[in-house]
Amino acid sequence: MKNDNNLFAVSAVRVKENSLLSKSDLEQLINAESYKKAVSLLSEKGYDINENSDYSSVLDGELNETWDYIISSAPEAAVLKAFVVKNDFQNIKAILKSEVMGYDAKEYLTQPCITEKDELLEIMSAHSFDSLPDYLGSAAKKAHEIISTTENAQLCDAYLDTAALETMLALAKENGDDILCEYFNNYCLACDIKTAFRAIKTGKDYVFLKTAIADNALISKDDFINAALGGEEEFFSYLSSADLADYVQAIEKSASAFEKYCDDKMTKIMKKAKMTVFGISPLAAYYVAKETEIKCLRIILSAKQSRVSDDIIRERMRELYV
Repeated sequence: MKNDNNLFAVSAVRVKENSLLSKSDLEQLINAESYKKAVSLLSEKGYDINENSDYSSVLDGELNETWDYIISSAPEAAVLKAFVVKNDFQNIKAILKSEVMGYDAKEYLTQPCITEKDELLEIMSAHSFDSLPDYLGSAAKKAHEIISTTENAQLCDAYLDTAALETMLALAKENGDDILCEYFNNYCLACDIKTAFRAIKTGKDYVFLKTAIADNALISKDDFINAALGGEEEFFSYLSSADLADYVQAIEKSASAFEKYCDDKMTKIMKKAKMTVFGISPLAAYYVAKETEIKCLRIILSAKQSRVSDDIIRERMRELYV
């Protein structure tokens, strides 16, 4: 890959970064005396929203527009599929469950994604798995077999979640960008820790963990699973010995504290792209920055509707890219 292929796109993204919300912008929204006032302030900052809007749909649309911009501006945007392919796997889960439970899957499909929602629904409904990209087709076929033969939706979900993570890692590795590889290895690690902790709490066995834990460069999968099978104390001891004690401290506080710690860690990794002029990572960083901004806005607007205290909202805020 030539390092200068994305130079124009990176220059354009640097300009767009100036429109990202800052910490002080979010603080203004948090300090708003009502949901109506928060929405009004957000509208002033460029979001197409009013008090009668479905804020979730507005934020979804904003993220979709960001993704469309990134892939249309980058010559090598294909490698950025790693950032949204999880939604394709999520859509496969929704479609398979709808077949078993008899509901309409359309309202549960999400974007942005690689395979268009209607196309995926048509292919999955016809069980034409070979018509999907290789990284989706084989996983969809296997998941269909699992849910058809075992009727175990949880095991099917675990398999698809793992397939999604390993696909993300593979797509990032194909590009060879160090920042992207670091990002997705750490993303996978965070997901594996969360999955293992839940498995410990619910008494899952080796078969489940073998299915639910993804391979990544930061852990030994076998040692990780064996530690989880030993219970919470042994698992935390293993993580601490692997220089992952910060994850233990976060998860011992609460599930929300763990999620925040992981999100902040991902942002810190992507901030390295600020020092990069060439390559694809600055474009990826902008998408992650926008995704984080939108996550913070969801927290604020939901909290304002529920009249959650400002201090609690601040505790839940993620670290921003800017």
